[in-house]
Amino acid sequence: MLPKKGLCRSSRRTIALTASPIIAVVGSLTYDHIFETERIPKPGESIPSTSLINAHGGKGANIAVAAYRASHKRPKDNKVASKSSVSEGEIRVFLNGAVGGDELGISLRAGIEEKGIDVTGVLTLPDAKTGQVVVMVEQKTGQSSSLGFKGANMLFQPRDDGVECLAGDTKSKPDVLITHCTLRLRMVRQMLETAYKCGVETVLSASPAVDLDNATYAHVVHLVFNKHEAAEMSGRVPTDFEDVEVAKETAAMFVTYGVKYAVITLGEAGAVYATYDGERGYVSAEKNVNVRDTTGAGDSFLGAYVVDFVRQKQKGEWKIDRAIGFASRAAARTIEQLGSQTALPWADEI
Repeated sequence: MLPKKGLCRSSRRTIALTASPIIAVVGSLTYDHIFETERIPKPGESIPSTSLINAHGGKGANIAVAAYRASHKRPKDNKVASKSSVSEGEIRVFLNGAVGGDELGISLRAGIEEKGIDVTGVLTLPDAKTGQVVVMVEQKTGQSSSLGFKGANMLFQPRDDGVECLAGDTKSKPDVLITHCTLRLRMVRQMLETAYKCGVETVLSASPAVDLDNATYAHVVHLVFNKHEAAEMSGRVPTDFEDVEVAKETAAMFVTYGVKYAVITLGEAGAVYATYDGERGYVSAEKNVNVRDTTGAGDSFLGAYVVDFVRQKQKGEWKIDRAIGFASRAAARTIEQLGSQTALPWADEI
């Protein structure tokens, strides 16, 4: 999946944040069915589940909730403030996507809004089915496997060709755009290009691993992916990343394709990064983590990473290793609980 060599690095840009920074997420929404089992069943085998949780999920929705919570303390009454009471400097999060006109879609959209997210950009498509995911979590290891139906997610199209529509009815362009590769790739590429050319900081979660061309890399400021995705997109195998220097080298490879900042997460081994100005580094993972469910760890990491980026920019700073450390702590808190959105931590818990 390697692009052609010879692409110039994107020039350095500085962003000026709005008074209340806007993070716009374009991504999937799903209704999740989470089964906890003693072990993942083998092909042709049926085994009982020890518990079942029905929950709101989807990579886009998870990232939006992760970003909101990473930028807010847990409210005392567990009720988030209304959208009309946003104070200056407070980060606002907008989710864009699609659900079906069924009961699951209605529940999903309302549930995300109750978590503090502006869902003006979440379209309800009457003739479509809401995306659903079955997740199996192994009790002993916390590792999970999933099977998903994309449904309405594959029919999403932004309301117009600009970027202002991604920030609800604010008539403002977002400061940061986060998207991922579960949606139609052609649309993802177009959004990244439009946002980048409008001066919006772009963040791409390369999940799942996809074949990206030179032009797409040139419009990505932050590329964040795990070792499995990085391996597939670089022609390596996941075990190669047991060598931290190889992992750093791989991150740097994507920078030469046009990305400004490349971050590869290595699970319990930590994370590596490379930047457009030649910096390469390693950040260790949190220690003594009681792993219960790894679902949503990557989404939690990404949401927290972007929040720390915004917070640093508000102060006129930017140290990528600090953002990765904050994101790693958020992911650690997430995998200590069962579920995806329900496990996402608040700022005072990270």
